[in-house]
Amino acid sequence: MRDDNPTRGLPIAAPANMLPVQVVRREVVAPDVVTVSIVLPGTSQAPAPYLPGQFVTLALPTPRETLYRSYSLCGRGNASEPWELTIKKVEMGAVSTYFYKLVQEGTMLYASLPRGTFTLPANLGPEMSVVFVAAGSGITPIMGMLRALETYAPDERPLALLHYASRTPEDVIFADELDAMDPYENWLRQVHYLSSEGSRMSAEAIFSRTGMFAAKAHWYICGPDQLKSDIQVRLKALRVPPEHIHSEAFATSSGPAYKVDSRDTGSLRGSIYVLETGQTLDVQPQETILVALERHGYRPNFSCRAGACGECKLRVTDGQVDPVGEALTPQDRRDGFVLSCLAHPIGDVTIASGGRPPAGVARVAAAAAIAGVASVRSAGAVGFTRLAALAAAGVLLVGSWNLTNHRPLSWSQAAAAQAGPTSTTASDTPAPANSATPGHKPMPTATRSGGGGGGTAATSTPTTKPKPTPTATSTKSPAH
Repeated sequence: MRDDNPTRGLPIAAPANMLPVQVVRREVVAPDVVTVSIVLPGTSQAPAPYLPGQFVTLALPTPRETLYRSYSLCGRGNASEPWELTIKKVEMGAVSTYFYKLVQEGTMLYASLPRGTFTLPANLGPEMSVVFVAAGSGITPIMGMLRALETYAPDERPLALLHYASRTPEDVIFADELDAMDPYENWLRQVHYLSSEGSRMSAEAIFSRTGMFAAKAHWYICGPDQLKSDIQVRLKALRVPPEHIHSEAFATSSGPAYKVDSRDTGSLRGSIYVLETGQTLDVQPQETILVALERHGYRPNFSCRAGACGECKLRVTDGQVDPVGEALTPQDRRDGFVLSCLAHPIGDVTIASGGRPPAGVARVAAAAAIAGVASVRSAGAVGFTRLAALAAAGVLLVGSWNLTNHRPLSWSQAAAAQAGPTSTTASDTPAPANSATPGHKPMPTATRSGGGGGGTAATSTPTTKPKPTPTATSTKSPAH
């Protein structure tokens, strides 16, 4: 154990909405990537139940300040097992570097409860298909879903296709486990993109390898914003329902989560008037609304402090802030809600409530504020009614689909039936024009196309994973 680890002793007062947790295992799994297992202190189980793909926010008390960052849970969702988090050290990233260097077995931390809707559909069944898209450490929430799917009975499991981009073979996170996961492609097909070999993941390359499954699948995307945008444009053109498109994005990847790194916020000064208490609060340069409220003794709601969960949203009734926050729904934006963990006041702003006020400060909400809140609640009730109607229609649709007793082809059967993008032989698959195309990750008996000693041309030709037979003697490609 390290004697210089400042997180081994936690402060007496826990951050709001967080519980103490303990690291019980730590393992370096790839260059600058560490996997940690976290439990409720004194137990061997998860601190709280969760769904595969959800995330938690960790609070790391350092000698100077408490740092916050959100990380995906990559376990299969079994609450009797520890939480598993896989974290990549980011260059100049204050939190990830601190975590990678100082957090060890025995370290005590604070964590939020699991949150997020980047999870598998509740009605998942064998008639469905799922496409996962991950870049780098974006594999972490998706790995939890793949592990969960692996536990399904064969006749209950949907087909899954994984597109995964890494820099080099050594940078592939979970490489060995992915190698061993469904080597016969009964339910999972993998397409790997290695930029060091000239194979870059793009929307064009993804759709050329997805084929007829693109329009009917549920999509899970965890990668760069531009890639997400390109994929969503294509999915919209294919008329894929919005509820079938799931994307994951945390806020900044380096520095404190509540600071805006992309522009100078030093000139942003202002004040916050809280209608509920009648107080006017000053805002310091670079402070978000959340930090300013906390400095003045308020206890607003929050969880991730990174603009991902939406827990910290509050309503601005007058004035402007920047940014508003991408995790908000269009209706939230129209109603004046902002994410207080990201929003910086531009001049003077008025908010309906700042959360629990400091001791001795009375709640003296103006009638206008109360009327505004009632209006929001009314709008929310209408939205809930519409959502319930849509859900009922979805249940009827799924029920009628199940009555057909339809079961999609396996990946090998689909590949044989479909010429082009999902063909099982590399020579039959046309390369996308003006785009490097992906190669499947080396699997048992697989060889890279082009022959020779592994050299790559300017445009790489996709290799495929031949389906091995149980009686064949396979030789495994070099491990990643």
